[in-house]
Amino acid sequence: MNIRNLTLALSLILTGLLSAQNTVLTSDDAVKMALENNFGIRLSREDAQLASINNTKGNAGLLPTVNLVANENFTLSAFQQVLANGSEFNAFGAPFNTANAGVQLSWTLFDGRRMHIAKDRLEQTESLGQINLQATIQSSVASVLQAYYDIVRSKLQQKAISEIIQLNEERLKLAEARVAAGFAAQTDALQAQIDLNQRKSDLLQQESATNVYKRALNNLLGRAPGIAFEVEEEIKTSYDPERNNLLERIYTQNPDLQSLEKTAEIAALTVRETNSLGKARITGNAQFNAVRSDNGSGFALNNTQAGFTVGASLIVPLYTGGNVKRQVEGAKINATKARIQVESLKLQIETALDNQLEVLQTQQNILNIETQNVDAARENLSISSARFEAGTTNGLEIQSAQNSLEQALVRKNLVLYNLKIAELQLKLLVGEL
Repeated sequence: MNIRNLTLALSLILTGLLSAQNTVLTSDDAVKMALENNFGIRLSREDAQLASINNTKGNAGLLPTVNLVANENFTLSAFQQVLANGSEFNAFGAPFNTANAGVQLSWTLFDGRRMHIAKDRLEQTESLGQINLQATIQSSVASVLQAYYDIVRSKLQQKAISEIIQLNEERLKLAEARVAAGFAAQTDALQAQIDLNQRKSDLLQQESATNVYKRALNNLLGRAPGIAFEVEEEIKTSYDPERNNLLERIYTQNPDLQSLEKTAEIAALTVRETNSLGKARITGNAQFNAVRSDNGSGFALNNTQAGFTVGASLIVPLYTGGNVKRQVEGAKINATKARIQVESLKLQIETALDNQLEVLQTQQNILNIETQNVDAARENLSISSARFEAGTTNGLEIQSAQNSLEQALVRKNLVLYNLKIAELQLKLLVGEL
């Protein structure tokens, strides 16, 4: 490969790397990636699959069990046998061989409906697995979006610091020009340089924080922490919820509440299932056996037998040492606890709903104020800059104006972030992420 081709190839590789580093990851892209790769979601999906696999009639005991049983025994022994007619058999080291094989079937025909209740419990457990999967998805998506907007907020902060750096650079140039012309003291230029260096240091720290947030998001997306990407540097806030409508949807859609309610249903079924332990049980059985015996000595040298056997067993628990009663009482307590947890969670959710609605309303009001503050701070800085350039004020006034603008930008970005997080929390409560 000549130098020209090598240079072209290196340029293409470099261009590709730069393009990959500048890939913009949208919030929707992050959610889609998390649904595929997030470790918590993947584990919850496996749990749901396990609950589905366990939901069978056989696991509930509704189906029979069939076994093939075969064995063979070989014996070498001293043998002596005397018959009633006076015949006598004697052998030393006579071989004896017995072989049998059979198919055995066992089927519980009645157990106080415990099998049917167990099947209902397995059905509800499978449903619970799906609900828990949805709950994991909702909480994981909320975590991913919050991590995403952590990056956006940090990038907006970088942008605000960069803007202040540019203003400080202009201020430094103007101060140096005024010092050179003899219109200002050297302290104005020195203070401008100090402020500029401080803002550059702030920018480096903010860039480091952004990288930490990016690695955290990559972790939630199930990919290597060093993968480079950019985000959309904008926080949109147009969410306008209505309390009663949200509360109604929460009671039917909140995955955590649905999970507890399903757990309470399963606990109630467990009470019925446990209670059936004290009832009679009827088991049917059938088997086909074939047996052959070979004798090295004696009156009968071999014997072969084959046939069917059918039977049934009745088991009536008469005394269990109080264990059944104890298990039933324990199951009832667990069912009561499950219902208490449901009621407790409902109250917690309603409290969280009111708190997040208040946060949302408060932050919306603050946003209006901080937007006005940013506009006022910009205008104030413009006036101070003009006065400084005209020599009618010193560097302290423009320094104060720049600090006011920076603080206003920081507060506005924080309010936008708080609004978005409140929106995410409300949607998480409703189960609509």
